[in-house]
Amino acid sequence: MARRDTITLVLMRHGVAEDPDARPTDEARELTPEGLVAAGAAARGLVALGVRPDVVVSSPLIRCDQTAGLVASAAECTLEHDDRLAPGMTADDLLQIVIEHPDAHTILCCSHQPGLTYALDALTNCGEVAFGRPQAAVITLHAPRIGGGTLTAVLPPAMLRRAGPQ
Repeated sequence: MARRDTITLVLMRHGVAEDPDARPTDEARELTPEGLVAAGAAARGLVALGVRPDVVVSSPLIRCDQTAGLVASAAECTLEHDDRLAPGMTADDLLQIVIEHPDAHTILCCSHQPGLTYALDALTNCGEVAFGRPQAAVITLHAPRIGGGTLTAVLPPAMLRRAGPQ
C-alpha cells in the first residue's frame, strides 16, 4: 500500500429497490423509479457535502450498480464492481478493497444490509448503526485493520437528498 496517513472510506447502502418477488432472483432486483430519483439526489448531496470519491466500488447486484453509478457520475470518478460487496460482505472484504486501491484517498463502497452495519462497527467500534436507503457513513481509516477507523459522519437519506442541487 502506498504511503498515506489516512483514507476516507464511505459505506453506502443502495437506494429503494423493487419488492423481492418482482424479479426471478434477488440479484436482478432494480431500484424503483422513486428509488432512482432519491439515489440520484443522494449522489448529488454527497458531492455537495464534499464527499468526492476517487473510486466507487459496487456490489455486482443491479440495485447497487444503479446507485453506485449515480454516485460515480456525480463525483466524476470511476466505477468498479466487486463480488466481495455482494450480500454477506465483511469488514475484511472492505479492508482488502482499500489495500487494492493504494492511490485512492477516498473510496466509496456500495453494498447491502446487514453487512454494512456489521462492517461499520468492526472498523470503528461505534456500535450498530442502521443504514436507510440510500444512506452513507464516512469513516476516517487510520490503518487498514479491524478497529482502525473513526466514524466521521452518518449521512441519512433525507440529509443527502436535501444537500444537493435539485
